Amino acid sequence: MGLPLRQPDRSLPQHVPALSDFTLDSTVPHNPTVPLPTEVAWDSSILRVLMDTIPDRIYFKDLESRFVRVNLAYALWHAMSPEEIIGKSDRDLFAAVHADVAFAEEQEIIKTGVPLVAKVEKLTMKDGSIAWGSTTKMLWRDDRGNVIGTFGLTRDATAVKQAEEKLVEERNLLRTIIDHLPARIYVKDRSSRYLLNNLAHLAMLGLQRQEEATGRTTLDFFPNERGRQALLDDQQVITSGQPILNQEKSDFGAGQELHWSLTTKVPLTDLKEQIVGLVGISHDITRRKLAEGELQRRTQEMEADVLMARQVQETFLPRTYPIFPRGVPAEASSLRFAHRYIPATTLGGDFFNISQLSDTKCGVLICDVMGHGVRAGLLTALIRGVVGELGERAEDPRHVLAEINLCLAPILERTGQPVFATAFFGVIDTVANTLTYGNAGHPAPLIRRGHSGSVMRLSSSDPEPAAGLIPKFAYSCQQCPFDASDLLLGYTDGVIEAPDRDGEFYGDQRLSLFVAQDVSLNGEDLCAQIVNELARYSGTTIFDDDVCIVAIESTGTTCVVQPVSYDI
Repeated sequence: MGLPLRQPDRSLPQHVPALSDFTLDSTVPHNPTVPLPTEVAWDSSILRVLMDTIPDRIYFKDLESRFVRVNLAYALWHAMSPEEIIGKSDRDLFAAVHADVAFAEEQEIIKTGVPLVAKVEKLTMKDGSIAWGSTTKMLWRDDRGNVIGTFGLTRDATAVKQAEEKLVEERNLLRTIIDHLPARIYVKDRSSRYLLNNLAHLAMLGLQRQEEATGRTTLDFFPNERGRQALLDDQQVITSGQPILNQEKSDFGAGQELHWSLTTKVPLTDLKEQIVGLVGISHDITRRKLAEGELQRRTQEMEADVLMARQVQETFLPRTYPIFPRGVPAEASSLRFAHRYIPATTLGGDFFNISQLSDTKCGVLICDVMGHGVRAGLLTALIRGVVGELGERAEDPRHVLAEINLCLAPILERTGQPVFATAFFGVIDTVANTLTYGNAGHPAPLIRRGHSGSVMRLSSSDPEPAAGLIPKFAYSCQQCPFDASDLLLGYTDGVIEAPDRDGEFYGDQRLSLFVAQDVSLNGEDLCAQIVNELARYSGTTIFDDDVCIVAIESTGTTCVVQPVSYDI
């Protein structure tokens, strides 16, 4: 069976023999210059096998670009048999946008003899679908050398082209992302030459286009010590493979203004994990550094102010204690005092005050303002001032606590910020040997009885609220004996709430037992021993909360001061 071929005179048909047309006849003399039928059959068999099995699309066309022979792959591409395609042209199979170009190319090959080699082209089908192919087309000549058409091979490049387009899309996406990042991003080769710079980095270099930076180094833009250091950093990353992460760098700009950047450089590797360069990211942190400098300056100013405030606050702590009654030697005073004050911060909220109401009456205030720092320091000053202005009215603990509550309550109304303070105020009468006291939510003080060694907590069955929580609250007072050799121990919650390593508080019970251990300890030694005990229990000498301890002992000494007469 043969396939029709069009000859140079465009006539049909010349018969091309099929495999079955070749037979061997030993009676016919053989001409050595003419291939034996067996050889022709063998070559034809090879060609047919090649045409039917190769995945590339092979086709032969006549001088009018009509198909005269196609392989099986080409026919299957169009969902036809090879026979159905014979006699058709590209206009029958493709959209005009491709068919017209293909016809023009083939006519140019017939005219000039110049082949078309490995052209990657877009193939638009009749139904509008798109494919890509790598096409090679050449002249087709007969045995006499006459041009009888063209033949070609189209290799399916759709997957490759789609992969390329996907890669281009990803590159464009990556470029879009890095160009819109405020960070300065760049890529360098092993010689520290720029390969890629985002817009932010180009702007920093004073450039507008990538071509202006490609192939240049940092020294081309910063021919100074900073540029040389940048190259040294590059080579350190490239040779060691170790990244430089978040390193702060400073330099002077064109206007001699100091600039800061936060730089990261990481090795860039190829598919074989070989280092081929580096990727750098640089953030402009000049504004942050300037802000940090301003913040540091203001912090130093604030710290100086707070330190001065602490010094002022410490001046309120007693350096000397009052003597009862006035005018007698200190060793003859009926009351002796001791204290320990350890603020947890520069400005503490704990404080105490001892006031001499008369020669026989002593007022003692122990107070703990909420919080720490400047606010607590201001509130302690406010409360000190209020108590100091009471004068003789301070002999009534109820009135003192009411005044403290009165000065704190308006703060909530004006600022919306609740403030409160726990407070204990007591009045010791050295003649009546009594202690009259009131308590506004403060830890209950202890009395160590000198005659028995027992320890009593001045607790109430109906505790009253801290000052500042309930406006116009009516505080009450109580009274108990305070005899010779008795000791009053007042403290703030920093003592009983000192935690150990497991977070368990020291507590009232431990404090009472510790105070009762040695009745012979005077107030000064007892305060010191309590601080040491807290340090032992918590495992540190730096406490989480302010620690304030006040001890007042009744000596039982009485000494009447006689008025002096100057009459002669």
